[in-house]
Amino acid sequence: MNDWKKKKAAIYLRRSKGEGGSTKAQLERIKKQVNALVKAGKIQKVDFSIVGKDIDKKVRFKADRDLKLTGDVFNDGEGASAFASAQKRPALNEMLRRMREGQYDVVLAESLDRYSRDPLDFATVALDMWREGDKVFWGISDGRGYGTADPFNEAIITTQLMWAGEGKKQETGKAISALDAKLDRGFITSRLKAQFLGSGTKNEGLDYRRFWRIAQGYGENDMGNLNSPTTVGREFKQDHTWAKNTYQMMKEWNSVMVKDDLTALDAWFNTVDAVNEFIANQQSPYNKVNYKSGPVQNLISNSNGFINYPAGFSASDKYKQASKEFIKFPYPLDFSFQELAMTNKPQIEIPGWQVSRTPISKSDKANLLKYQTQFRSGK
Repeated sequence: MNDWKKKKAAIYLRRSKGEGGSTKAQLERIKKQVNALVKAGKIQKVDFSIVGKDIDKKVRFKADRDLKLTGDVFNDGEGASAFASAQKRPALNEMLRRMREGQYDVVLAESLDRYSRDPLDFATVALDMWREGDKVFWGISDGRGYGTADPFNEAIITTQLMWAGEGKKQETGKAISALDAKLDRGFITSRLKAQFLGSGTKNEGLDYRRFWRIAQGYGENDMGNLNSPTTVGREFKQDHTWAKNTYQMMKEWNSVMVKDDLTALDAWFNTVDAVNEFIANQQSPYNKVNYKSGPVQNLISNSNGFINYPAGFSASDKYKQASKEFIKFPYPLDFSFQELAMTNKPQIEIPGWQVSRTPISKSDKANLLKYQTQFRSGK
């Protein structure tokens, strides 16, 4: 970096799945160093406008629009894995294209692993530039980069990244195993679709059966949506969106049988009622205290999957281990609540307790009901 004079610089941002923070915070952390390089005459003034994914995450990414933007900051956003092929990262490849056209001499990233944790993969898209094109890919926190005059830099970087990458893979593998263990226990990370007694939520202990009766009384319009959702929601101190979505969820669950004589919705009502009764019958006279007790938390955790997905579900594509499976959770009322409350290993300690995970094709998955998937709100 000592020989840099008025270099044209780009900035690259990326954050992996499972990492904390955001690319916006990443940019804020390095702005001071970037501006110091400008002040020292090492690089030209940087335009901090974003090319690629919206750094505020308010607008969904569209390649034909967002890769045409002007600016010197290229953002691949959150969830861009360092082990995924560099060729598949749109902002990175747009930056490299502009670099090849002569718009940039150097790239700055918070650390070298932002480019990739697999140096061999990154070399497939950029090796020619740092070896033959005199371009530099610099890691600010590392204090070194690809393409510098130091002949040992490339070897040091490659060795460091490869060892660190293998460690990261092991961490990822452990996290996946932990997720699978939770899933097989009957737990899936998701906001609970029931507000139980003592939970401290706005409508704890809500009478969901009453909601369903009232919603059915109002009926639905030609689009299949709930009539008068504002009025229905107000009855439960909620807004029209909650009423509309809750009705749609229950309507879908009511169309799926979990037993010969039991719909997923009726089974869900039964489970919610029974859990509330279990909470109320704990030793303390206060539901808030009972809800936080170990037995109640065990019961809810072991019933979590069914409470959120009584009609079964297939996980989002972000959860690769389960995304190609259709998963059904045990019906909690088929088992003793006392036993469920006294263990966090029901699949081992309770006979017959088993989560069903069966392969599902892409076409079958496309035909699932909305509330049988981990859909993203806003889609």
